Amino acid sequence: MNSFKNIFTQTAVLAFLVISITACDRSAKTDAAKTDSAATVTTAPLKVDSGKLVGAWHDEAIKSDKGEEIAYEVVSSGHKVYIQAITFTGKELILNDTPPISPSASEIRKEGDGYVSVERPDEGYKIDKQGNLLIYDKGILVATCKKIL
Repeated sequence: MNSFKNIFTQTAVLAFLVISITACDRSAKTDAAKTDSAATVTTAPLKVDSGKLVGAWHDEAIKSDKGEEIAYEVVSSGHKVYIQAITFTGKELILNDTPPISPSASEIRKEGDGYVSVERPDEGYKIDKQGNLLIYDKGILVATCKKIL
């Protein structure tokens, strides 16, 4: 009978330990889940990459949906080069020596005597002898943009 009590007591202690460990483990997981969900709610500000302005060209043929003038900036950042559209009104185009690279910027790479869009290989760019930016789509000239800088 005495050994039965010992087995019963040991079993009870073992069950208590298992329940305690499981409860602690569950509590830690719940706390971690709370921390993780709180972390996803809090967002860090977006890091805006900037680069060095290589050149700028005005596209006199088109305007934005809001009637603004369109220009293109070529920006280098490290070993990468980007082209991005910027808008302005009237004659008040203000260029930044270290412009932010917008999410809509297209990475371009050197190919032959011009550049090609990394995302859209059918889109090409060249600079003519007057310094104007020539934009090609599938090898067809679609725009000539006057050099600003």
